[in-house]
Amino acid sequence: MTAPSSARGACRSDAEDGCITCGDVAVELTVELVDVDRGLALCSDAAGRQESVEIALVGPVRTGDRLLVHAGTAISHLGSAANPADPGRAAEEVGRP
Repeated sequence: MTAPSSARGACRSDAEDGCITCGDVAVELTVELVDVDRGLALCSDAAGRQESVEIALVGPVRTGDRLLVHAGTAISHLGSAANPADPGRAAEEVGRP
């Protein structure tokens, strides 16, 4: 069985229902800690819930940066908490010599 052409390929967003492929939605999270060696960041949402996020698609991130996250993967760099217009470069990283 083949997926309809509207559902093929990467995840696509529907403003009300989220991704039509996997049902997930993209959320804004703030970087708390970066593990450079593993390519992961510990992030939190506005309610304080934390999750591990894969950061390979958005390049280097730092503590305080805001990321748009879909299905556990950062898909966009939204800036830093200190300066929303500038992707921040401020603090602590794990795994760097």
